Amino acid sequence: MGTPGRLDKYIVQNRADARSHVLSEPSGGGVVLVRQCRPIPRPGWPSTALQSVSTPVRFAKHFYVHCASSIEMLPTTVLLFVLHFVAADIPSYIKVCQRNDPEVDKCIMNSVDLLRPKMIEGIPELNVPGIEPLSLGQIALARGPQGAKLTAVVNDVKVRGPSNFIIQELKSDLDKNRFDFKLLLPKLDFAGKYKMDIQVLLLRLQGRGNITGTFRDYACNVTMRGHKQKIGEDEHLQFDPFKVKLRVGQSSIYLTNLFDGDPVLGPATNRVINENSQVFLQEISPVLEKSLADLFTEMANKITSKFTYKELFP
Repeated sequence: MGTPGRLDKYIVQNRADARSHVLSEPSGGGVVLVRQCRPIPRPGWPSTALQSVSTPVRFAKHFYVHCASSIEMLPTTVLLFVLHFVAADIPSYIKVCQRNDPEVDKCIMNSVDLLRPKMIEGIPELNVPGIEPLSLGQIALARGPQGAKLTAVVNDVKVRGPSNFIIQELKSDLDKNRFDFKLLLPKLDFAGKYKMDIQVLLLRLQGRGNITGTFRDYACNVTMRGHKQKIGEDEHLQFDPFKVKLRVGQSSIYLTNLFDGDPVLGPATNRVINENSQVFLQEISPVLEKSLADLFTEMANKITSKFTYKELFP
């Protein structure tokens, strides 16, 4: 431990130490808790304001800092230490995983689960968008020959439930920055607008209205490939576009105002659509896959751009 009136040298071992206000001596002899810090001007060293170890401050170089403890066990102790790895604090909802952890896959899964509540509405302080509701692009459907043709267009589709995914398996390779997830999407509810046109010989039927539905027990494989990228003087993990592949589970679909609310054709058409829902799912699945992939990629890169690779995987 340092003694009053003497300048002792300490090193912040890593970000976690700084965040928890724990500094350890280079010799390994003892731990010092530090509360209040201010820079000591030294020739040739940058002068950077540091109000507290817990204050988010990013430093590009080493510098000297003068710290005065307010803890009883270290009254009026004056410390001199070198900060090596201090940057903006990692928030409590992001769990840091050690690269050499034999159960690093489990740690990453726990980290994603810890982050899940933030995924719904997004993380404004990190500029991360929310996942709920998920907006889909236009879905177009065309089936049948000219004499018995069905065409439909679905727009303004909003999907709720993606944030409730369950991680069933993860295989990671941190040396190659590769992560392969197997997920289960228990329930996805969607709603949008549709326009339908059916022509059977000389008979033409049209309708437009609302479309709602539910997808259940969708299996989802997510492939993540990343690379280290220099941002300033630091290395950050950046991901290539995610690959998402869905395996269809159960589904139910309902269209309102079919053929101007015809009491016979409306229910009959809804019944036929649900009996042949695979036709609709073949069209919506690629759109859903791309929307999920784009959003997951953006969310991941927004987070990793704010913290260095060593901070996330020390």
